[in-house]
Amino acid sequence: QVGLQNPAGRTQLAKGRTVSVNISGGTGQGAIPTVVIGQTTEAASAFLQAEPYTFVVTIAEEANDTAVKGTVVRTSPVVGQLLDKGAAVTIYVSSGPKPVSMPNLVGQAEADAVARLTTLKLDNSIVYVDLEPTSPNIGKVISQGTKAGTLVTPGTEIVLTVGRATVAPATTPAPS
Repeated sequence: QVGLQNPAGRTQLAKGRTVSVNISGGTGQGAIPTVVIGQTTEAASAFLQAEPYTFVVTIAEEANDTAVKGTVVRTSPVVGQLLDKGAAVTIYVSSGPKPVSMPNLVGQAEADAVARLTTLKLDNSIVYVDLEPTSPNIGKVISQGTKAGTLVTPGTEIVLTVGRATVAPATTPAPS
């Protein structure tokens, strides 16, 4: 039994062009629609539970770096699969990016620490502390605002304290 067709019937196409046809498995069946992907949990759930589908919906969360938190990223069974009315469908909803473990950056050169944060998709801000010009901590991370080993969400701003050499005050020659 034919459901929807794209392009519509009686449309002239060049030889070799593609026609998409949705096939129904008979009365009482429906395919999981692609429209639920990217929808909010509430919208997708309500849509799948309503006629003509009346699916029994279960919601599961999973980390996803690209999908907006709270939106559907996939279904099980997969989108497009024919199911009987009232069948069980799980919608997987983005819980946002997977948390990462904060590395220990103390003692690293500023550029290396910033590069490591960038790799982990963490933002940074630098606070400089003046040190004696002979200090071994010049240009290095002295402390970090988030403890090493802490789970943080990508996009979190990490404050790094970096040492820099003090500049000696400019001296002016004494008047003669």
